[in-house]
Amino acid sequence: MFKRLNLLLLLIFFAVEILSAQNVKKIYLFFTNDLHARIGHQKARFLNPNFPPSLGGGASATTIIKSFKAKAQQSGDIVLLFDSGDFLSRTSDLVKNSGGRAMIEYMNKMGYLAAVPGVEDFQVAGQRWDDLAGLAAFPLLACNVKRESDNPFKPYAIIDQNGLKIGVFGVLSQTVQYIDESEQIEGYQFLPELPAARKTVQKLKQEDCDLIIALAHLGLPYDAEEDYQLLKEQDRQNLKKTSFLTSMELAHYVDGIDVLLSGRMHRGYDQPWEDPLTHTLCFQNYARGSNLGAVVLHYDAVHQAIIKYEYLSEKSAMLLLTEDEFWPDPEMAHFIDSLQSVYHADPDSVLGYTLNALVRSSQGESPFNNLMCDAMLEATGADFAFNSYNSLRQNIPIGPITRLDIVDALPFANQLVVVKITGKMLKDLMERSVVGNFMGVAIGGGKVVYDPRKPNGRRIVEVTIGGKPLNPQKMYRVATSSYLAQGNGGMTPLSFLDDQFFEYTTLSVRDAVMQYIKRHSPLKIIEDGRWVRK
Repeated sequence: MFKRLNLLLLLIFFAVEILSAQNVKKIYLFFTNDLHARIGHQKARFLNPNFPPSLGGGASATTIIKSFKAKAQQSGDIVLLFDSGDFLSRTSDLVKNSGGRAMIEYMNKMGYLAAVPGVEDFQVAGQRWDDLAGLAAFPLLACNVKRESDNPFKPYAIIDQNGLKIGVFGVLSQTVQYIDESEQIEGYQFLPELPAARKTVQKLKQEDCDLIIALAHLGLPYDAEEDYQLLKEQDRQNLKKTSFLTSMELAHYVDGIDVLLSGRMHRGYDQPWEDPLTHTLCFQNYARGSNLGAVVLHYDAVHQAIIKYEYLSEKSAMLLLTEDEFWPDPEMAHFIDSLQSVYHADPDSVLGYTLNALVRSSQGESPFNNLMCDAMLEATGADFAFNSYNSLRQNIPIGPITRLDIVDALPFANQLVVVKITGKMLKDLMERSVVGNFMGVAIGGGKVVYDPRKPNGRRIVEVTIGGKPLNPQKMYRVATSSYLAQGNGGMTPLSFLDDQFFEYTTLSVRDAVMQYIKRHSPLKIIEDGRWVRK
């Protein structure tokens, strides 16, 4: 009797397990953020500066996604691909020469199902969104962006796949309203993120969506634990933000989001951050196309919940797109090559060669610091040049220099500006660059000697320009970046000058560097004693 009862219970258990397994659907969720038009082959110098492995970009990502789409056709699983903003770039020839259309064509080919525009996307596309939205085979989502005339952005989209109703909405940072390119956002209104997101999630619930996914161009923080402790302290003091949120804050304040795919911060998360209260799973990739975000969600259709998730790699929700592991899909590789050819945007084209490593430095002079300022001088014919050390973001080893090398090294699209100032003001600016623990600026066209042991304001002990001592009364033409010319980086006096003292070129600092390399290759940039610390 007991044996029969045990057998019956065992059969019932297995039957329940089988039925439960039938109700669980696998969702292969792929995601990108902050691509900045990096879709082609590139070298991973962040892994090994001297012998960087090759990354296959969109072609390697296609290899991965295609394989799971083929499996899904057989198994009935679901495959999703989304982007969380900043897929365009101010520094990309592919974007500049195509008006952004090349990236939309690429995303169509990849099979993106939705994307949220990012802050830089607005800086680039601005008044061309109607054209880009019309070209896109997927919706551009932004629930907190309004426009009086026809809005190219939808607040949300609903995707029906394999019996699941998946609601997706987009939200971007309200900081976009403060971009310098104000003409690009004319006619748009950017609403506070929190009420717009809550309203949209409520609508998706009313639509009986099984799963709700947020595409949030708000950014997960660099240190999740530290920022969450601050968030808990805000809760304790009953301080509630409604705008200028991070992705962490959105996940914390808005109940009902199952998965949040974040963009804007270039900090990848190997494991998702899960809000302890709302249990929203938050993912974020690294930037510039080096990785593909990938996670497998197990969704229980009966209980309408994600019961577990797993990775396609051993320990991370991000796949590093090395060509050794994910051989580029030939069809997509050819498509990307054709886009770069049509729009004259080959990032691997060689500008010239360097006979010594172009090393940057955050103090004094270095080969790359000197090259940058010499290029600024040559492009403008100025008497003197200076720029922030932070303008340079990576070194370039001995050998060929490609366009992509320079774009990576100088990622900012700061305009090259000439400002007419007196020798007295120039010396004051140099003094400001060595206040406290600051180590100065990169310079060209002269020599600066400073003594950090002296008090602030009296540390610059010698300045020569063109081999002659600085004349305090003389007017000098000084080349710098638009960022510093606006008074940033401690150069406050420049912000008070009238427009008549500025000459705006049509070049960026990066353009000037590229031109210099072409003219003077092969390069052998030396340290010539232009910046001296006593």
